[in-house]
Amino acid sequence: MKHLLLLLLIAASSVQADEAVKLTCPTRGPLTVSFFNYSLITMKWGDHFQVAAGKHKNQTKTGVPFWTTRFGNGDDLAFFPNADQYYLFYAGAEEPELCSEVGSFVYPVITPPRYEKKPDGISQTQTSATDDTVILSRPPV
Repeated sequence: MKHLLLLLLIAASSVQADEAVKLTCPTRGPLTVSFFNYSLITMKWGDHFQVAAGKHKNQTKTGVPFWTTRFGNGDDLAFFPNADQYYLFYAGAEEPELCSEVGSFVYPVITPPRYEKKPDGISQTQTSATDDTVILSRPPV
């Protein structure tokens, strides 16, 4: 019974990776749209980065399902799952721009940095993801 309970706890605490899709839109060029937990969606192109919250499900007058999301700069992204097509409405534009999907990927699962407290009472965070040690120190309270 203990082993079954342990397996259930491990399955319930499994890590969920987040997904992204790479698109090319005629006006904007290549961009990456990332989908995270808690309905967070981001869009990155060049040196620009925008955030959106949530997907709004809807359907056309003929009953075709789609979802949309609005980014902080006023752009709207629409996705039609039946056709597997993305459309980008630029802020203030009346007509959408059809974007082509270049690819998709799943973000790798990472281990957060370890929190350690030094003997002198100053806390620090170290990461072993690279050979370089990163230490973030917090001033004493």
